[in-house]
Amino acid sequence: MARLAILAVLAVAWGLTAPAHAQPALPTGFIDETVVSGLDQPNGMAFLPDGRILITEQYTGKIRLIVNGHVASTDPAVTVDSVNTAGANGERGLEGIAVDPRWPTFPYVYVAYTHIGARMSLARYTATGDISNANGENLVLGSKRTLIHNFYDNADNHNGLGLRFATDGKLLMTTGEDADGCQAQILGSLRGKLFRLDVNRVPAGGGGPVPRAMLIPTSGNPFVSPDSNASLVYVTGLRNPWRFAVDPSNGAILVGDVGENTYEELDEVQAGDNCGWPFREGPMVRTWPGCTDQGIPYRSPILSLDRNTGFVAVIAGAVYRTVMNGTANWPTAYNGSLFYGDFYNGKIRRLTKSGSTWSTPAPVAGQPNSSDWATGYRYMVDFGVGKDGSLYCLRSYNDAGQSITGSVRRIHYFSAVDVPIGPLSEMALSATPNPFQSQVELQWRLAKSGPVVIEVFDTNGRRIRRFDANAAAGRVAWDGSDESGARQPAGVYLARLRHEGGSQTVRVMLVR
Repeated sequence: MARLAILAVLAVAWGLTAPAHAQPALPTGFIDETVVSGLDQPNGMAFLPDGRILITEQYTGKIRLIVNGHVASTDPAVTVDSVNTAGANGERGLEGIAVDPRWPTFPYVYVAYTHIGARMSLARYTATGDISNANGENLVLGSKRTLIHNFYDNADNHNGLGLRFATDGKLLMTTGEDADGCQAQILGSLRGKLFRLDVNRVPAGGGGPVPRAMLIPTSGNPFVSPDSNASLVYVTGLRNPWRFAVDPSNGAILVGDVGENTYEELDEVQAGDNCGWPFREGPMVRTWPGCTDQGIPYRSPILSLDRNTGFVAVIAGAVYRTVMNGTANWPTAYNGSLFYGDFYNGKIRRLTKSGSTWSTPAPVAGQPNSSDWATGYRYMVDFGVGKDGSLYCLRSYNDAGQSITGSVRRIHYFSAVDVPIGPLSEMALSATPNPFQSQVELQWRLAKSGPVVIEVFDTNGRRIRRFDANAAAGRVAWDGSDESGARQPAGVYLARLRHEGGSQTVRVMLVR
């Protein structure tokens, strides 16, 4: 309950109160969909290669598997033991999760959490059950092996504990400075850092903790030192780096570092970088009691966000890249865009890079305003690009911050002006009769057989119905109702055919 009370106080202080169910605003061609709801303060999200999603719940310690839009029947996959959630700031709990990129050969799931006893822990679980079945709901995480058990946790905030795998297979992990700014500048400290760990040498099975030497990469880490802590460090000078993104195309690491009173910042970091905290906050130069600025070069942020503009806790989201065989890939113009947001204000923005410079691109059609790519995503805690090519957002609560209202959202690309990849002679969708009163037949013809999806949307982009098939030609009947059987009002609707060769959309008119 501490987190909910804090949310209420901060929301009022920052003028961010809102109803429980505000409709997200997105650019033209995109719709917001609920994948699953009713989660209890979800906090971290990781995709299995087959598209299933693992969700952490901050306070319950549960890891929950999402399969085809619902919580799996074997639930939870595990409840992490000894999770410490105590403290007035509400920041402790089960924080980070990552899936081994070698899955399913190595069916490992890594978690980072605050542990009872004033410490934080990094652990690995081994999955059994349906590890290779995209529709499988029987997934159990066991054989816990502790990797590191002695990250300090004296304060109840500034934990960090973000987890992502780098493109080279090394595990990246962030830690906050534990409300002690000087620790971010001490190389051998485990606080205020980004770590790069080699987890591939850790033997199978449970137990631990493992020797530090087993986790130190043989190359690539910048601080080769007799100090085993320093040998794990990749980047220093961070304050509260909770979420970060890894570009799957070029391996770039982009960190969202939550500021103190003046600036939030986004940092593109490389081996050996020092991001400057506590002597730098965004562009601001500052002093800190107990330690002295050594005047070394600091890595400047790619973006500083003035807190006077409503940013409170930056969330570095995801770098968008189209997904091979993705059924809902976004237009290629979005490739390389870094999406980021804020936990409290619900805005999603994006940056693009030209050469070595990051900047905010010109607004696209239908964008809520010139700065925000989307609005209405308050209390988001994680982002990820799914197997289908959509951008997924994890929200801890509904807009009012009520309990057990967490959800996985999907930002799905849909456009009434889709251009088929193949020539129209190889793909055809028709609607008869049109206009219709009781039923319309949606008929398709393709050059070759394969999975087919036909979806019906209203003119606001809300999906009304979905039909699936696997044939080169066929027809489905839509009776003007939604998935629950509720009859829809008269008006114009958009029927879209999706196939591996592209997509086509036709307009249909429902009359009463």
